[in-house]
Amino acid sequence: MIPWLRRQPVGTRFLILFPGRTGSSWLVDGLGRHPRVRAEGEILVGRSPDEQRSTLRRLYAGRRTRSAVGFKTKLKDVADLDLLRSCIVENELTVILMRRRDLLRLAISRINARRLHAETGRWNVRARERPVSGGDVAVEELVDALARCRDDVLRLDGFIASSGVVPCEIEYADILEDPDGVLAMVQQWLGVEHRPLASSVAKNTNQELAAAVGNIESLRRQLASSEWSSVFDVDPISERRSSSEG
Repeated sequence: MIPWLRRQPVGTRFLILFPGRTGSSWLVDGLGRHPRVRAEGEILVGRSPDEQRSTLRRLYAGRRTRSAVGFKTKLKDVADLDLLRSCIVENELTVILMRRRDLLRLAISRINARRLHAETGRWNVRARERPVSGGDVAVEELVDALARCRDDVLRLDGFIASSGVVPCEIEYADILEDPDGVLAMVQQWLGVEHRPLASSVAKNTNQELAAAVGNIESLRRQLASSEWSSVFDVDPISERRSSSEG
């Protein structure tokens, strides 16, 4: 991974945007261990537009200090997208965009996260905890998850484009390849001194497709002539397509 490093003033205010299951909980947990970073979770969930406006005002209020402060959110949890756009501009937020180009594993991760939540009440597993992964998936469930993931990614890309910001991007494949490098890169973006950080959030879905979904080959055959056939053409470990595919 070749990190994009750029200098930032101290007191950076930031926003993490993500479509879900792209490593945001891993990132926030890791950043929260830095003494100069205040990284909040999904603080807008379930709040009215007025409550969200007050929450954002409180989070970014006051003079800038040596610490960086920010939070993460999915667009579906934002009641007023214009409010978020204004917040980005008025507070000069550094926008961190988390991506996962492997749509198949994004969909499977969402399915397994729902299973984990149904079993434990939590959406993520911690180190040394038992993951919930490896069961069969119905083709209808996978198609629905793929469509929802695609729509969420397109909506997020549209929001970024309409907001006129140039985000700092994190690829999920880079987290898999070099997690320490990603955390170092984000600290650079936020303008805080580098600290060795580690997150306690672990993967819930096995990276090997055959281990993540028991009937993966059956699903591949059933979707071979559908619009989703290409989602199976991704490296089984790195989550990267070949250079010829872009």
